[in-house]
Amino acid sequence: MIKSLLVPLDGSEASERALPWAADLAAKLQAEIILLRVGREPSILEGQDLMSLEAFTSKQEQTCREYLLRVKANLKGLAYVNVWIEYAFGQASREIVAKATQLNASMIVMNSHGRDGLARWWMGSVAEKVTRHAPCPVLLVRQSFEEKGEPSEKQPAQATSSEAH
Repeated sequence: MIKSLLVPLDGSEASERALPWAADLAAKLQAEIILLRVGREPSILEGQDLMSLEAFTSKQEQTCREYLLRVKANLKGLAYVNVWIEYAFGQASREIVAKATQLNASMIVMNSHGRDGLARWWMGSVAEKVTRHAPCPVLLVRQSFEEKGEPSEKQPAQATSSEAH
């Protein structure tokens, strides 16, 4: 039985495309939604001292929390379900899997940015890594053809002269 949906968000519009899917599923299954934002972990190698690292972490926490609260408020209009917020810091796919495990999420609902070729090889695919290592099912919401600038197969075909009567 699906009781909770973990929805990882990176702050982009693309990641938020998973929200309507999660809201619809949660409403139909009477499940709760857990919004997760994984922030970048600071590094001493970046030339920051301990005090500025603490300030950076505090600012990251505040930024993550404010973003998630805005998304939560917007999500309330889509579904009448419980919505929780969580945030973590570190490598995105690792933290998403860890939170899914820690929170005993029933399912992860996330967007796949649709990178391919060199970009995917270079940057890796967070969605792919999460899918491989998640302790629960993962629903991937793909970018549509229109958003990629490719023609949609769902568009109706134009009538040809032989079809018109």
